[in-house]
Amino acid sequence: MRWRTLLLLLVLFVGSPLRAAPPTEYQLKAVFLLNFARYATWPDEALADSAAIDICVLGRDPFGEHLSGLEARQAQGRAVKVHYPATPLDAKGCEVVFVAGSEQRRLNAVLRELEAWPVLTVSDIDGFVEAGGNIGLVTVDDRIRFDINRTTVASQQLRLSAQLLKLARRLIGREGD
Repeated sequence: MRWRTLLLLLVLFVGSPLRAAPPTEYQLKAVFLLNFARYATWPDEALADSAAIDICVLGRDPFGEHLSGLEARQAQGRAVKVHYPATPLDAKGCEVVFVAGSEQRRLNAVLRELEAWPVLTVSDIDGFVEAGGNIGLVTVDDRIRFDINRTTVASQQLRLSAQLLKLARRLIGREGD
């Protein structure tokens, strides 16, 4: 009975002319950032003084208004806050840092500045995980997927859940390297 009801609702929704527009690329990527924050673990001392999980965008913001909706959400029992630091050094207090495409030319310097901090770095810049970033977003067959650099994740004292690792398109390096 329950399945029939769900199927009927699905048919009505799909057939409705009032369907919502499909989500944009950066709406989806914003959701990915939130889920990465939910399935990552930071060292206790990294979160000790913070009541929030800070998601930061370093560089020119490609998300527009899509990140502001994350502030109504929670990750790991903490409120999510969105920030736009001017420099990598200003981003060291963030839990998740999205490195925007505008930072591509100085990507190596950005990653070097953040490598000493327990910061989960994410980007959609080509070759991001190979350059030393933690999670690289990639589009494959019109779907957003992600690669994980387990070596850099471990070196920054971060842990990613087994569920997140299973969903990755590629795992680069070995955990604990």
